[in-house]
Amino acid sequence: MLAPTDAAADWSGRPLVQATAARFVRWAVETERSSRSSALIRIGLAMLFWSRWAGELLLYMDQSPAGLFLGANFFVATTLLFVGYQSRIAAVWTGLVGLAMYYYFGFELGREPWTHHHTYLLAAAALLISLTPCGRSYSLDRYLAVLRAERAGQPAPAERGNLWGLRLIVMQLSVLYFFAAFDKSNYAFLSGARIEAIFLWYYAGSDYPAGLAWPATIISFGVVALEYSLAFGLPFRATRRYLLLPGLVFHAIIYLTLPVYTFSATMVLLYLAYFDADEVDRVIARLQGIGSTVGEEIS
Repeated sequence: MLAPTDAAADWSGRPLVQATAARFVRWAVETERSSRSSALIRIGLAMLFWSRWAGELLLYMDQSPAGLFLGANFFVATTLLFVGYQSRIAAVWTGLVGLAMYYYFGFELGREPWTHHHTYLLAAAALLISLTPCGRSYSLDRYLAVLRAERAGQPAPAERGNLWGLRLIVMQLSVLYFFAAFDKSNYAFLSGARIEAIFLWYYAGSDYPAGLAWPATIISFGVVALEYSLAFGLPFRATRRYLLLPGLVFHAIIYLTLPVYTFSATMVLLYLAYFDADEVDRVIARLQGIGSTVGEEIS
């Protein structure tokens, strides 16, 4: 049995812990907001799948049974995701196609470019967006729902829903940034050697330019510091305002200078998950000159 002093110490912090836990639960799984940001991510993911793999998966490219099966599933799933018909099912379908490309066709069958991290990130993002109301806005699902409501003489269904899928995307990005920085937290990277090697490989060839060492070291430390900051700072409004522009500039630079354009574009798209969905809705409404969906009741 605990002594009185131990019991007091044991219980003193529990209200704060419980309040923090309750606040986290509300943020993580009980938040209902506009579905428009989720819909934009849904559309963007479909376009990224196409831009990266559509040319490789045209049905004449690989006429083996496995290749034809993959191509057919890819185009049907991503098309449904783009137009937003049975949106959540289409998102799961697209994500599973991405995982099949990553694990089976990539690692098992040896298609090395498909084993890169951007393949996994796109597949994971598609699966996570299925946990949002991604079909309640900008979709064929929305159009059909409005038609059904009009025929029944009822108001149009609200463009709102539970956003716990966006919270999982935020956690996925934080984990990604953290381990990207952790992987670089060693002498090989922080010394600037990897930056030098990348520069020589893509730009300078075998001619080592004078004065490269110090800039490479400074850039290396800056990249690691930024990635750690993005991992822990972007999820919070107070620090996000200072990190948003550096994060976007960082991905724009590596998009333009290195062959990681799909990854960079995916990260920029998924930044939408960091913002309050109702605030995104208000911005869209202001740009379009129409009313916001914020304040509607869930149908």
